[in-house]
Amino acid sequence: MSVATNAGINPGVLYQWVRKYKILGYNGLVNKKKGKPPKEPNMKKENVVDPKPLTESEREELIRLRAENEYIKAENEVIKKEIALREEEEAARLKAKKQRSSKNSGKKDSN
Repeated sequence: MSVATNAGINPGVLYQWVRKYKILGYNGLVNKKKGKPPKEPNMKKENVVDPKPLTESEREELIRLRAENEYIKAENEVIKKEIALREEEEAARLKAKKQRSSKNSGKKDSN
């Protein structure tokens, strides 16, 4: 346990590693792919080592799409700030209304 603590590892994880090593040896420590294998063997991802270079029109489209993406991100931020501002204004309005109604009910009780 102190070994795990000194190494900054959860003791349970260390225990699992030791158990796997005792049962399977080094192969027990190798990460395995999780999940169900695909039904179709051709559905496996192809190893793309070197993608083909972009044509001039593709490069221009990429630049245009990146600029459009940045514009949309900025637009979304403005909308989020607008919504937050409206929510703050609504909360302040409801708070003021609640305070007025509590003051009015206090005046009615004292009369």
